[in-house]
Amino acid sequence: MPTEPTESTLKERSYDSKPAKYLEAADYAWIIVFAFVVLVNLWFGLHNHAEEQKVAETKANAARLLAWFEDNGKMRESGQSIISGCNDPSGAWRECLASLVASGGPFETLTNQLEPAGKVFSDVCVRGELATLGSIVIERGSPKPQDPTAMVYARMPAAQDLSSKLPLKIYVCARSFHPMHVGETVF
Repeated sequence: MPTEPTESTLKERSYDSKPAKYLEAADYAWIIVFAFVVLVNLWFGLHNHAEEQKVAETKANAARLLAWFEDNGKMRESGQSIISGCNDPSGAWRECLASLVASGGPFETLTNQLEPAGKVFSDVCVRGELATLGSIVIERGSPKPQDPTAMVYARMPAAQDLSSKLPLKIYVCARSFHPMHVGETVF
């Protein structure tokens, strides 16, 4: 049966009257580093989320453009008038594209979301050239010689005439300048 400690046994035990020190300087340093890492990750997450919203908006604009080409390509094929720069079969592609984003055109408010000072349309994504970041690229399709059912897409010449159907491929120059495919249609 345990006995009560006596005064002499209590004196024999040496109790430290100071409270135990649970956190050392290294622990405080680790907590500060951990908090810094959490804050940096939070900042990167918020920054990347904002950038991804810009990419999504750019892709949505390109998808609207693709739908416009698809819908109006059928009208153009049947001989209906669609928009001033795109009606004339002897007209050039650059005139049609310019009329789309001109004042009063269906895409007059279209801007480059990722690089506000950059191009809205470009011929190709050029790594390191900020003017092409966030731009919409439209390529022309041509049938492969060996397999006419398959298409090969290449840069659209600015002087391309509008006398026949134009198979188009649309993509966006996304972050790191990789092409983000939007779709294909015939205009």
